[in-house]
Amino acid sequence: TYKKPLNAIIKMLNNFISNNIFKLSSFLVILIFILYSFFYASVIRTVEEDELIKKGFDAKAYVENIWKSKIIPTISEEAEDITFILDELFKNKEVTEEKYGGRSGTGSYSFMVKGKAEITSLNTASRVGTLSIKLEKKYDSEIFITLGPVIKKDSIRDAVKFIKFNDFVNQLDFADVSRIIKVRVLNEIIGPLKLKEITGKNINFEGAITFDRKDKIYITPTKIEFLN
Repeated sequence: TYKKPLNAIIKMLNNFISNNIFKLSSFLVILIFILYSFFYASVIRTVEEDELIKKGFDAKAYVENIWKSKIIPTISEEAEDITFILDELFKNKEVTEEKYGGRSGTGSYSFMVKGKAEITSLNTASRVGTLSIKLEKKYDSEIFITLGPVIKKDSIRDAVKFIKFNDFVNQLDFADVSRIIKVRVLNEIIGPLKLKEITGKNINFEGAITFDRKDKIYITPTKIEFLN
């Protein structure tokens, strides 16, 4: 006795779905987009952050607040020896990236590193100046410390992991943070170096690398300490 009404209802539902499949699909897509936006894409800001946004982002002030209190100590305390990182990268790149690296978006991974080296040559013919160095372990790769004045990579910003793209209103502010970090490196780390007397010196260094090629490794330094 109940089968006929039930079959009729099922038939009506099937007809409704068949006749409105496009509308239902569109509704589901919109619903999924709304839910994703609400739970994953939304950025909740504090009142203080909203005030900063209204005033306009100040990358110089932002970096000033974290340079000595967070960036320098984080690299100093958490950096791995560069020979260890390179060995791991050459052995198993994907695992090493996930375990030790940081990056923004889908870019190459960056790593906090430290080590000892001998400066073998000074290269200032181009604006991307470098120091060629010899590590305690020999590699087929060429290893450099970046001197600038042009520093191309965003190694320090990405390696420390706590400067995240989603914390910024737009990509320009995020990029500006890296630019100011590089200015601090140029002024405070590289600026005091006596480059004419630097070849042949032994150093301790701390900094960050971006592993985007195997043949040349560029270290953006946060510390250079002479041993002799």
